[in-house]
Amino acid sequence: MKSTPNGLRKLVVSLMIPMMVTSGVATLPELALAKAGTGSTEVDNYRTPLKQPEYQHRTKQDKRDIPVQVLGINDLHGGLSTTGTAYIGSHQYQNTGTVGRLAAYLDQAQNQFKRVHHSKNTFRVEAGDMVGAAPADSSLLAHESTMHALRGMKFQIGTLGNHEFDRGLPEFNRILHGKKAGAGADALVQHYPNEPTNMKIVVANVVKKSTNKAPYGYKPYLIRKVKAHGKTAKIGFIGLELGSLSDITPAKNVKDYKILDEAESIAKYDRILNKKGVKAVVVMAHTAVQTRFGETAGPTVDILHKLNKLDPKNNVGLYVAAHSHQYANGMVGKTRVVQALSSGKAYDDAQGYVSPKTGKFVGLKAHVYPVLSAKDDAKVKTNAKVAAIAKDADKRVGPKVNVVIGKTAGGQSITKSTTKSLENAIGETVVDGQLYEANKPGGLKADFAMTNNGGVRSDLIPNAQGQITWGAAMAVQPFGDVLQVVEMTGQQIQDALNQQYYNPAFFMQVAGLKCTYTNTPGGKQHAKVLKMTKTDGTPIDLATKYRVVISDYIHTGGDRFYAFKNTPTLGSLGTDSDVFVQYIKDMATANQPLTAPKPDRKIYQATGTTLTLPTSAAPVAVK
Repeated sequence: MKSTPNGLRKLVVSLMIPMMVTSGVATLPELALAKAGTGSTEVDNYRTPLKQPEYQHRTKQDKRDIPVQVLGINDLHGGLSTTGTAYIGSHQYQNTGTVGRLAAYLDQAQNQFKRVHHSKNTFRVEAGDMVGAAPADSSLLAHESTMHALRGMKFQIGTLGNHEFDRGLPEFNRILHGKKAGAGADALVQHYPNEPTNMKIVVANVVKKSTNKAPYGYKPYLIRKVKAHGKTAKIGFIGLELGSLSDITPAKNVKDYKILDEAESIAKYDRILNKKGVKAVVVMAHTAVQTRFGETAGPTVDILHKLNKLDPKNNVGLYVAAHSHQYANGMVGKTRVVQALSSGKAYDDAQGYVSPKTGKFVGLKAHVYPVLSAKDDAKVKTNAKVAAIAKDADKRVGPKVNVVIGKTAGGQSITKSTTKSLENAIGETVVDGQLYEANKPGGLKADFAMTNNGGVRSDLIPNAQGQITWGAAMAVQPFGDVLQVVEMTGQQIQDALNQQYYNPAFFMQVAGLKCTYTNTPGGKQHAKVLKMTKTDGTPIDLATKYRVVISDYIHTGGDRFYAFKNTPTLGSLGTDSDVFVQYIKDMATANQPLTAPKPDRKIYQATGTTLTLPTSAAPVAVK
């Protein structure tokens, strides 16, 4: 299986629960119980819509109603060439992904719909995180290669995710419209051709503080006409950003905006659309959801329950969700909810009708399908035009990406597979490197290093010769967060460690210290720290001040690690990605191949009750 360069930070948060999750900012941002209940589920057993029984034939409805199709993706994350395993319902598909294959399957689905229903009423939509936390063939080109691919795949309507804010919304708006980069941009970006995506951005709950209006002329909704056999109707598309954007995005990038309540925003614009004669509504929202164990749960479910209380007569028929990188297909009340994993490994295909008499959706069905490899489905020919965009991007960045900087012991990958104690080898390798670089001669000196799991995006995967390339290292930490050495008391360090036990989506990787924890059944946090020591066993005193390496992201309370906020900064080490690369180089110079650390930094002390999470827990979302 080809590796996923952006990693999807594979977080198998087992914690006694047999679930595969991908953590990302939402590796994965909100693991929470669905406070208002769960939704029913749909079973997806087919690999393509060509095999889906209800998609094969016209019905009597075709004579009186208007056939429509919505093809959706979410969380592409610049995954031009990314492949990986897709878990859809109870099925597992290997080697899924790449934009060339995704484009081919979207074309196949649209052509099938057109052939069966003689209809051109197809809409291609996306639900945020088009860019960010991406492989080098997107990130080194300022993600313009991804925007070219979206244009090539003919996406018409999209909304914002948290990663559209990574480099500031002005930069995202630049690449959306294909404007030239500034004079200070890297040569790779300067020489990359500029093209507008031709995609309309809708977002109902992000407004500028100065104007109370959406930025850059984005609209809260769009209306599109559909027609068949001489009759017409309208469909409304509402876009939503996740409400917790400020928790998972650098403060400087969101300080000018207000993020409004998701359910209230849908209710507001659903009523406006209703007054305009639009009674068939699609929501594209960067909010988390997951279907597993026969239930659909997560923040999206909560939003829809709240919406149904605020506006019981709302007309939301389809909700295209995102952010948690999970599979979802279920019903919440009268609304079909879908999510198609991430990085182009899957897509959703919703088909149904709009009644020209009532204006409402009728018989709307939705399914999620894998993007299969050419080997697994040779009948579907890769879209050559879109595949060429990815190939060109790889060629442009290749000289930089393929530079060898070190090696791993035995040529083994160092992975993000996460233990029950919330430790993973690559995360601990990262913080080991940060602590090492801080304590080099002439460095800032530090006692400990700590990072949030969301800042570590990928396994470290060597090439066939067991060598670590620059691109492989950058895939592990693609954000370029600035590392700072801050001063913290032992109490503040303990508070930070305890904060990881409020929400298992957010946890810490640590270097230089060990902690013992136990479970706390029935409490607000599912576990708590009992004691902390340095690696050599020396107790950490709660009143003593220590020097800790952290990123500027969590220094501002990112991922809800508020214990780091306002701690005094003693100096900067540079970006996390540069520090990690330098660490690998230093280990190579010392002839010390990187080895996966032993997971012994968080020690569980039993209290007679098994540490576990409820099986109805919603999905891990992503940074």
